[in-house]
Amino acid sequence: MKDFRIIFFLLILCAFFLGGCEGEENAKREVIQLWIMPNSPDPASDMEHILHDFELENPGIEVEVTVLDWSVAWTKITTAASTLNGPDVVQMPTTWAAAVTNIGALLSLDSLLSVSGGDSVFAPSAMKFARPIGSDSVTSLPWFLDVRPLYYRRDVLSKAELDPRKIVSWKDFKDALQKIKDLNLSIENIPISPVGYPGKHDWNVIHNFAPWIWGAGGDFLDSAGTRSMLADSASIAGIMFYLDLVRDGFNSRRNLAKNTNQVGADFDEGRLAFWFDATNKTLYLDSPRFLGGTSKSVTARNYSCMLPPSSPSGKNPYYFAGGSNLSIFRFSKHQRSAKLLVRYLTTRADVQLSLSRMTGFLPALLSTYEYPFFKEDEKREVFQEMVLHAKSYPAVPYWGEIETEILLRRFGNIFDLITSSPENVWPEAAILSEIKAADAEITHYINRERGRGIK
Repeated sequence: MKDFRIIFFLLILCAFFLGGCEGEENAKREVIQLWIMPNSPDPASDMEHILHDFELENPGIEVEVTVLDWSVAWTKITTAASTLNGPDVVQMPTTWAAAVTNIGALLSLDSLLSVSGGDSVFAPSAMKFARPIGSDSVTSLPWFLDVRPLYYRRDVLSKAELDPRKIVSWKDFKDALQKIKDLNLSIENIPISPVGYPGKHDWNVIHNFAPWIWGAGGDFLDSAGTRSMLADSASIAGIMFYLDLVRDGFNSRRNLAKNTNQVGADFDEGRLAFWFDATNKTLYLDSPRFLGGTSKSVTARNYSCMLPPSSPSGKNPYYFAGGSNLSIFRFSKHQRSAKLLVRYLTTRADVQLSLSRMTGFLPALLSTYEYPFFKEDEKREVFQEMVLHAKSYPAVPYWGEIETEILLRRFGNIFDLITSSPENVWPEAAILSEIKAADAEITHYINRERGRGIK
């Protein structure tokens, strides 16, 4: 009986000490809240996989991941910024960075950038948003990039005796489209149109116009972000070239009432020779059907990617670049650990490579492109070239309103003008009038915002 009491006492004592140790360990553990968007097919588990080594290397830190749907992300992030109540670290889409910075809720990351190697270690297009116009400091670090290559069908170009390496200028592109149109091709009993792009009911409208405007030497705003340049002759030339793909019958007018998913499905199912899309399209085309892909389709078996011929001469092109950075909120109670997390995700080439493999988007950290992964496949070589010649929107806090409220509406009006006109009528004068009206509205809006003290 005495032995039993001794054993019982020892068990109680052991439980007490073990419980105390566990409680002490829990007290020391920091929980970092990270908000991200659906960047991959299974964003929560994919992100947890990326973070596995971080938590092993930092045993006192746990990262809790919350995935925000794109439809609510802007509202939740700006609400967090305004109420000082939200996560420690947040995915910051590049075009939102200036607006959230202007609220004053983001922590300066100047010292973090300095110890990570400075501006030159990241893609310049992403660094533009890391330090927005009017900001005295870096408020985000580049995380990943979104560029839009030109997808094409190797089998179609082969039948048309076209070499994709020789399609570099606007004229080259139109000549290729005309040749495909004239051949009236069908492959596997599927008629093929030269190219497709969506119109009014789409979230990518401005991204689609951007490289043609930039390639022509135009822009949306001046370098200071103080006035519209949409009605400048170069900008108009880029807009009209892109619209002429419809005028010349290369892109069906019916597509102007569709969105990216709808026209993209035409490419996937073999009905288009050319298609513009983000690099994560490759995940879908290369994945088997049971994983949601289409790897055995005629397109998936025959597709590749090329540089978009977005410059009239084929020289000095600019390619659209979007993507996301990472920011830390000033109100975070775990700033040191949050900085460790941001540094891990943005400045480790192995982590950037894992993220790129998982999401299909591109690394913002330039040293990542030294991996064989980006040199062993011709498509990824194209992606890397686009990163080096990418351009992005103006990093001003009022850009979001210009893009989503003014430009989308005005370009939607242009698409309406085209689709409501008879097939043999091209409403060029009305299109030009709409462009000039958009230009005046944008400059008026900028003057109003700057008058309210928004930099």
